[in-house]
Amino acid sequence: MDKIIHKENQKDPKVHHTKERVLVDKTMADSHMDVYLPFKSSPELLEEYIFVDGRIRTGKLLEDLDALAGAIAYKHIDNNDPQAAPVTIVTASVDRLDLFLPKAVENYRLSGNVTYVGTSSMEIFIKGEIVPENADIENGKEIDVAKNSYLDANTVLATRFTMVAIDSSTHKPVQINPLITTSPAEKRIREVAKMNKKRKKKEAEASLTRQAPTAQESLEMHDMFLEFSQYVYNNSKRDGDYGDDFASTLSPDERKPLPDDCVWMSDTRRDTLILCHAQFRNVHNNIFGGFIMKKALELSFATASTFLRSKAPIVLSMDGVTFRKPVYVGSLLSMKAGVVWAGYPHRSLQVRVVASVIDIEKNSKETTNVFYFTLSCTDDDIKVPRVLPRTYAEIMLWLDGRRRRTHGLNARRLLLDDLAPLPHSLG
Repeated sequence: MDKIIHKENQKDPKVHHTKERVLVDKTMADSHMDVYLPFKSSPELLEEYIFVDGRIRTGKLLEDLDALAGAIAYKHIDNNDPQAAPVTIVTASVDRLDLFLPKAVENYRLSGNVTYVGTSSMEIFIKGEIVPENADIENGKEIDVAKNSYLDANTVLATRFTMVAIDSSTHKPVQINPLITTSPAEKRIREVAKMNKKRKKKEAEASLTRQAPTAQESLEMHDMFLEFSQYVYNNSKRDGDYGDDFASTLSPDERKPLPDDCVWMSDTRRDTLILCHAQFRNVHNNIFGGFIMKKALELSFATASTFLRSKAPIVLSMDGVTFRKPVYVGSLLSMKAGVVWAGYPHRSLQVRVVASVIDIEKNSKETTNVFYFTLSCTDDDIKVPRVLPRTYAEIMLWLDGRRRRTHGLNARRLLLDDLAPLPHSLG
């Protein structure tokens, strides 16, 4: 991967290039790449990735996925012309990450390729799968990218990255090589990518930041207000904290202690500050997107663990996340997390993580990413508490978290249906 990225970045962006980039047709196979991670066969490699409970660190894999997506993108835009103007690839978004075998400690293969191309952007699909210890890992053999994209019982994870190509000098978007399909199966994969883009747009238009809650949700919001109004905030009369007496419908003496199976949303909050060292930078001297995702995922796990009072949660998925602005070396990165939706009888919870860059000299803060993770409690003896919001803003987060759980389940089913193996006659 490093050689492919280094090839494009050897070009000096300060040199004026008058020659226009020549676009060449590329197939999915042209950008295909594999990375082998023999965790079961290599104790040395496993030592770098092992989690406290013996599982593979998903956050560490996110760094590999981001690097692989970048290498695939550079491979697609390459036109084998050293005189062409240099192009920089940036991660625009990660559309979704689904983990199917989060406990598997086996030999992994990460593989992916470009599945859809716009004017300057491209979608890259990557999957991880379990491979046998004696698997043929020789490079150079012909790849059936359509077959390689199918999901089966050995699939560990699946994700989509959106990468954008910009001119290294002007930082403006540049047109990239078009993508052609060579089989009905490849056309199907490209159509799946198109449908995925349409679904994303539709969900964004229906989000709570653009549209008011539905009539049914408004009724549930009122029920939530009536419920939280009857409890003592923080369940601590001795501290004299009864909430807002002026706004409440009940007097302090009428309020009840918070039930043991409920937790105030504000009490689930956790945060951390990260000094971004040069060791975390990418080839463009910005902080590596995979590093930011890793830190957010690990904070979500810590937040879920303290919420459940257990080390039992496992990460099932990460919703789509957009990289709004670069994070520079030396930045102070703030991450704040909280559980926004959870409750019995199901075993999952939604954790929101907001990443912001703090400008110490200007005393300002800018949000770079907002992450949403779905985690599940694997300990059947633990009853997952309900999260109770107290303000309108928290109720919006609660509604959004519940929506995301429903959308996530649907997205997971669609992914498995869309990428189920085709009948042999259509392959």
